[in-house]
Parts: sequence; C-alpha cells; structure tokens
Amino acid sequence: MPPCFACLAWPAGNEDATRRAEHLVSALETHQPERPTVFRMPGLYLADLSPTGQPACRILPLHDAEGGPAGCLYGTLFRREAGAQRPLDRLGPEETRRICRTGGRALMTEYWGHYVLILKTGDTASLLADPMSAIPCLYRWLGEIACVFSHLETCPDEFSTGLTLDLASLRRLRVYDKIQTGRTGYGEIRELGGGQRRELSRNASPPETLWDPRRLASQPLRLSDEDAAEALRDTVRDCVGSWAAACEHIVMDLSGGLDSSIVTACLARVCDDKRLDIVHQHIRSADAPELVHAQATCAHLGLDLLALDVAPTRPLPDPDAHPPSARPWRNFLGLGFDRILPDRLRSPGTTFFTGQGGDHLFLMTRSPLGLTDCVRQGAYARLWTEWLNAARLSETSLWQTFASNLPYLLGRPARSALKTAIWERLARLDLPSSDTGAWLEGLPDWALHPGDLPPGKFEQISTLPHLFQIRDPLAQASGRHVIHPLLSQPLIELCLKIPVWQLCLGGINRGLARMAFTADLPEQIRHRTTKGEATQYFARQLSRNWETVSAALSDGCLMEAGLLGRDELDRLLADRAMMAPSTFRDLLQLYTLEAWMRAAASRAARLVRR
Repeated sequence: MPPCFACLAWPAGNEDATRRAEHLVSALETHQPERPTVFRMPGLYLADLSPTGQPACRILPLHDAEGGPAGCLYGTLFRREAGAQRPLDRLGPEETRRICRTGGRALMTEYWGHYVLILKTGDTASLLADPMSAIPCLYRWLGEIACVFSHLETCPDEFSTGLTLDLASLRRLRVYDKIQTGRTGYGEIRELGGGQRRELSRNASPPETLWDPRRLASQPLRLSDEDAAEALRDTVRDCVGSWAAACEHIVMDLSGGLDSSIVTACLARVCDDKRLDIVHQHIRSADAPELVHAQATCAHLGLDLLALDVAPTRPLPDPDAHPPSARPWRNFLGLGFDRILPDRLRSPGTTFFTGQGGDHLFLMTRSPLGLTDCVRQGAYARLWTEWLNAARLSETSLWQTFASNLPYLLGRPARSALKTAIWERLARLDLPSSDTGAWLEGLPDWALHPGDLPPGKFEQISTLPHLFQIRDPLAQASGRHVIHPLLSQPLIELCLKIPVWQLCLGGINRGLARMAFTADLPEQIRHRTTKGEATQYFARQLSRNWETVSAALSDGCLMEAGLLGRDELDRLLADRAMMAPSTFRDLLQLYTLEAWMRAAASRAARLVRR
C-alpha cells in the first residue's frame, strides 16, 4: 500500500469549526483498523493512514522562529547532498525555521523526496507538494474545514458528503486520459500539482507554481561527454541508493529494457540477496518476449530472476470492482496482479521498484530538433557531428533533417508535444478543438509555453506531465507500494540541464545513459534500441472478455451521463477483429471509466441510505 494520509485544517478560534473538526477526527480514527500516528496543533490535524510496516514514511513536525508549532511534513525526505542518503527522521530547529520562512521553497533546493508540506500560521494554512506530487494531494472543503488527503477510498464517508460528478473533467479524461489538471472526478475535490503551493482558503487564488522545469533547462550544463556520463551515472546511483536505504525489502520489476536494467544494476551494488528480489512479468501472448533480455541482465549481475506468467486468459476486473477513489485509476485493468506474487513478496514491508521514467529523462526520441538546440546553445564545434547525429536519430537524410530544423533556426517558437498529442486525439475522435481553453485548462504553463527554450529541450519538457500518470497510486488492502527511483528530483533536474543532443549521444536514443552504464550492463541490453510492448496481450485479453466489456458499456453509467454515445459504441463493437489499432485502447479506457462511474454511483447510493 502506498503512503497514505488525511489532514484537517480549520480556524482554531472558530468554535463551530473546531467542533465539526473533532467529529471528523473521531470518524477518521474510528475508520482505521489500527490507531494511526498523528500530528496535532491548534487548527491542524494530520494522520498517517499507512499500515504498520510501511517503509520510509514519516511525520516531521515544523517550528517557527519562536519555536512554536508551524505545521508538519508528511512523507520521505532526503538532504540534497552527494552520495546515497538515508531518509530524515527529524529536522533541526534552523532547518524548520528556514522551511517556514521560505514558505516551503527551501524544500525544493535543499532537500528532495516524496512529501506533502502543510504550514499553519494563525488561521492561515498552506499546502505544498513535491515536484513529482508522488504522494497525491487532494483537497476539499466541508464548511470552514479544509480536508486534505491522499486517497479518498481510505477516508470515512464524512469526507464524501455532498460530492457531485465533474462531467467536464471526466469528458476530458475520456478523450485523453493522460491529462491531470488539478480537477478530479468530482467538482468539489481538487488535486495539487507537482511543485505547486496553495493557500487553504476557499477564496484563495489558484495554486502557485514553485518548481518550473523551464528555469532549470534554460541553464544548460556545458560538460564533456565523459563528464556528463559520469554525472548521470553518479546521480542515478545516488537516487536509487537513497530509496534503497529507505526500504526494508525490495522487489525489482525488471522488464528487460534499458531503464529497468540500469535500476537493477544500481540496486545490485547496494543490496544483498536477503533484501532484493528480481521479478519479470512474462507476458504470454504474440508480443515479442522480453524474458530473454531480463535473463541477460540478471546473468550479467549474478542475480536470480523470478518469472511471473501473465496470460491474456486472465479475466478483466469486474466492472463493479473499481475502488471509490477521487478519480479514475488508469491501472485498474491490472487490479489483482498481486495474486500471482508469492506470499513472501506481499508483506507490508516490501516495496516494488521500477525503471519507469527513463524514456522521458534519458530521452527516448526520434526527433531531429537537437540540431537547432546545438546551434542556439552555441556548441558550434559539434555542429557537423550533431547534424549527422540528428539525421541518424530521426532516420532521415541530412537535407530532410535540415529542412525539419530550418523553421526553428529562423525563429519559429518551440511546440508543445503534449498539446499536439491532445489535438491529434481530438481529431481522431472527430471532436472540436477550437475551444483551446477548455481542453488545456489547468495544465502547467511550463508544458504549454516554451519561453525562450530551444525546440528539442521544450519537446522533452512538454511530455513531463505524463510522468505524473506513471506514479498514479491506489490505496487498497492488497495494493503494492511502488517507487519509481528514476523519478527523483535530482535526476530529473540533471537531465533537464543536459542538452538533448548530448542525452542522445551519437545519434542514439538514451545514448548518454548507455555510455554511463557501459560496465554495468550486458552488451545485449546496452545496444538494444527496441522497446517491449504488450499490445497483443491487451488485444487478446479484450477479445476473451468481449461480452463483459460490451455488456458493461451498452447500458451503463457512461451512457446515462452522456459521456458515451450509442453510435460510437456500436462503431467500436463492430470492429471485433480490432482492425483499427485504437479500438481495443478505446474500449479498455471506456471500461475503466465505466467501472469508476459505478463506484461513484455506489458510494452516492450508500451515503443516501445512511
């Protein structure tokens, strides 16, 4: 189960608000199977709802300049220093004063980790999420009380009163489910984005963005290839080693790709056999098998590998099985994966690691725009080399490569890859894209507007919101605690400062990472440029569960809410052979949304019966 918390903030001098807050505190503590660890001060209450054995997560109290209570930090915090760090179990007086004095900004520059910060001064409270918002930070108001929580499904019913569906937000998720804009499935619940701070007041202005990746990328590092590779290798090892130090027992989910192999190699340096298990999800379908690559990595590192068979014969989760979360859960289709795990890998003290995030940071791309970046960053000594590399990377001729770069060399502003992806999705569904504000509302400004960044680097930055989807956790009794160590602030910021043409060293995607980990990886993995996929697995799984999906969608909540039309569903169901590649993706996405809508309807009905 991932880190999980609930927090209440209210004006301590308001007797009615204090009385209602105490009622909510009682409901929270009664709702928990075991008494939670809590932090209290006038007008503020925070409870750690994670089960006993949850690694690394702590409540760190904060004090103001006079030594009085000023709030707390929930999560896992490391100091920003060289080498692998251990998570902090306390902060010194001067440290807490500096954090309070800067309104949390000091956390962004002097520390890193997964955390939520709640500051309280008098009747004013503010909320801050780490740059990856690795711990979801949802909030709503009940009268004068601000309710902040990571997972609605772990909170008592009192947190869910008066909720209404946000159909506009759900419609956007229906179109493009990689959008997280601060809105959820309910109009009353909002989510704080990564690196954002917000005053907990109904009348407060929109969240303030403290962490802007464009500022970091605007100051590129000028390192030799060897020094850049060394910096990348050291930072990856430090981040993986720090997370490893925070965990009792680690299960590495090794896909067989470059990124997960790099994380596995870093873990092998710091973990003994008793602390580390390596598993591989062996997909039994027509997709190219990845098992041979995972075996090669483990053989090279001298590690044992446990292959877990994942067959398309597995039934889809029941459409009534979606937990009552605040928004649809993208990983709903994988619900029940823990059942194929051996019992010894299911303990609360076990944490799963992945290699997710490497595509965005090490840079898996075929874009030739690194050539423009090279020119604009003044790396003229490499100009001819990078022209050749850009052509090699994009698999186009030198003249085609030059033609692609020419508009940007002449001053065309960089384009947002996220915005382009949304427009393409709208066009495929034949939906209007003229009202840009409606579709892009709430997305971070840094993902839409390049400022003065060159096009290659902005292309990388504008895809970073997808990383917020990768970490999408769900709290449930059998849920796993998953950490993506590559999605750590020091590594993200380093990769933002390294030019894209250097990240793709030699005209090869993730070329710098390949160079950095030459000694840690078998040649089979280091030179591999293909990506594993599970397209055929999901297509076959849908085929075997066709009647279940068809029945759920034909007369379900999506139809009733107007989020799915009969004509569109008939068109999708008519393509049972799935000749259009998008058919199975659309149907499975709709099935997930339908399951969430049913959970929302079930919760609403239960609250009415109370």
